[in-house]
Amino acid sequence: MGGAVGMEKVTGLRVAGGGCARVSLGRAERAESHRGRAISAVTPEDRFLESYRAARSAAGALLVPGARKRGPSDVWHRLAVEVPEMSEWAAAFGGYSSLAAAVEDGLPRTVQPQMADDFLWAVGRFLDLVDQRLGVLGPAA
Repeated sequence: MGGAVGMEKVTGLRVAGGGCARVSLGRAERAESHRGRAISAVTPEDRFLESYRAARSAAGALLVPGARKRGPSDVWHRLAVEVPEMSEWAAAFGGYSSLAAAVEDGLPRTVQPQMADDFLWAVGRFLDLVDQRLGVLGPAA
């Protein structure tokens, strides 16, 4: 199977402007890398932040590059609009954006170990759904 059309069959993605499938798969791989970092993170803050980055990268894998319409451009809003069946996930993860930004900026925020673990678990479920949608198998498969 060659070229972008072959990837479209494998992934079920619309290939808009060529290379869309490759970009999506690259973002899915990046998400798996962040999940791996989250699993091995020592602090709850690092576990949470890497989990959030994994979810954000996975969400980006479902979005068509450059196909944005007018309105908010954050990944969670776009996910809810462009992939309506993922809108609950978008709302859930979007609610953590401020905390992720604060932790990333080094602001004093406490992330409880159980919250970081639960968040990592939820992100793992989300990544599995994204992998299924893209037609790829992640490490948890």
